[in-house]
Amino acid sequence: MKTTPWYKQFWPWFIICVPLSSMIVAVFQIYFALNSPRDLVKDNYYKEGLGINQELGRKQLATDLNIKANLRIDNLTGEILLVTENAHTQTISLQFYHVASASKDFRVTLQKISDNEYRGSLEKTISGNWNLSIESEAGWQMSGRLDLTLTDSLEF
Repeated sequence: MKTTPWYKQFWPWFIICVPLSSMIVAVFQIYFALNSPRDLVKDNYYKEGLGINQELGRKQLATDLNIKANLRIDNLTGEILLVTENAHTQTISLQFYHVASASKDFRVTLQKISDNEYRGSLEKTISGNWNLSIESEAGWQMSGRLDLTLTDSLEF
């Protein structure tokens, strides 16, 4: 009876492939863990936690003042129009927070154009999901989430 060498048989290669594939997957996981951005984890989480109490107070102030707002973004022209009730401020700061990457975050200052309208402009077109926060120098703040794939307006 003639036997074939081990490297020409199926089972030794099957047994070798299982741990080898596990090692390859582990190398990829280690590479991605070391080279991926860490935007979702805050380095100063304690200070961020303390700041939440101040932020809640600013949101409560907007509720107490009965401030309502409707935001519309025109991606073709880059125009941002904010129509408010009871805002009574000269400028409003609109902060765009990207849902996945902090490097895409930016701020737009909206100028008062009439009693209850504020206007600003985008420097570039945007798409996808964004968390938005509007703040005034009077101390109030409101926030919401805008999905530009579905709509171009948001009501606060």
